[in-house]
Amino acid sequence: MIRNHHILSGGNFIRLFLLFPLIMMLTACGPSHMVKKEEPLDIMTVKPKSGKAALVIARTTNFGGAVNFFTHLDKKFIGLTKGKGCFVKTDIEPGLQYLIARTESLETGKIQFEPDTVYYVQQSPRIGWWVARVTLSPVTAEHMLSEIGNDGCTFYELDPADPYEDLSDHEYQEAVTDYEREITEGYHKEFTEYKGRKIH
Repeated sequence: MIRNHHILSGGNFIRLFLLFPLIMMLTACGPSHMVKKEEPLDIMTVKPKSGKAALVIARTTNFGGAVNFFTHLDKKFIGLTKGKGCFVKTDIEPGLQYLIARTESLETGKIQFEPDTVYYVQQSPRIGWWVARVTLSPVTAEHMLSEIGNDGCTFYELDPADPYEDLSDHEYQEAVTDYEREITEGYHKEFTEYKGRKIH
């Protein structure tokens, strides 16, 4: 005879019920190292600083929303997204740089940044072994806008009071080596052919 094998006892159910709002609040909180900007982001009006390039990073879905996607240009940490969020960097030095996102794994793209040009990269969560992984896709502003939808995305910027570490030499070399090997295997044409949107 099976006894005392209830999935949830009455007391456990009550505790879980009381904890549910707290769990929801924690998963809804903004990401660490970033602060929420009150004004909405219009990605169509983003402009780089004079002589620089700009980069718009957006997660356009809440799938895997509790997982932070740490984003770097070469080794330098430039921001992260959590949930349906986005951020902008408008002072990128022209030249060839690796865009590296870190979650359970490292995902890499390579962009030839041109002055007075805006680049748009969509972060899409995918299933990982333990947590969500991320796919990076260079897109047009119009495509990103359609993916974000009418409800928009939460706009964040770096929190200067809560810095985050850059990639280690080992992580950077691993990301670059894997990316360059995959280039020789015929992958990442979406990045090699990507031009961005020139600002006149």
